[in-house]
Amino acid sequence: MENKKHFCTCTDLSCKLHPNNHSKGCDPCVRKNLKDGEIPSCFFRLINNDISELKEFTIESFVDFYLKNKTSKTE
Repeated sequence: MENKKHFCTCTDLSCKLHPNNHSKGCDPCVRKNLKDGEIPSCFFRLINNDISELKEFTIESFVDFYLKNKTSKTE
């Protein structure tokens, strides 16, 4: 993306799908996650930046994570 930092909150900069590593934005990451029945980490980080205890990024994990971490700013 021409040496510009993308807004992506994912910290895995070594991932080939990370927007900083190509010029296609979020599409490849979202496409891969949808195919695998998962949600990108940026959605989890919107709820709580600390995702260190997550073991998977499934839709069910997201719902559980949201219910456990929701705050007044996300309600």
